[in-house]
Amino acid sequence: MDYYKLMLYVNILGICLPIALTYLVIANLIIGQPIYPSTVVILAFGYAVMIKWNTLFQELWQKWFGKEK
Repeated sequence: MDYYKLMLYVNILGICLPIALTYLVIANLIIGQPIYPSTVVILAFGYAVMIKWNTLFQELWQKWFGKEK
């Protein structure tokens, strides 16, 4: 498999997993299930990694919310 294609899939998963975990936490709040501290730590870590090192997320953010020149 091509290295760049593999990194694209890893970056896509790096965006999808924190967002899916956010929905899971919201669903647990709505239905009254407990939210474990490890879930909150993993969620914070996932968003930090996504914002800091995920190049695909940074490119999409710049494309959608960057200033037009």
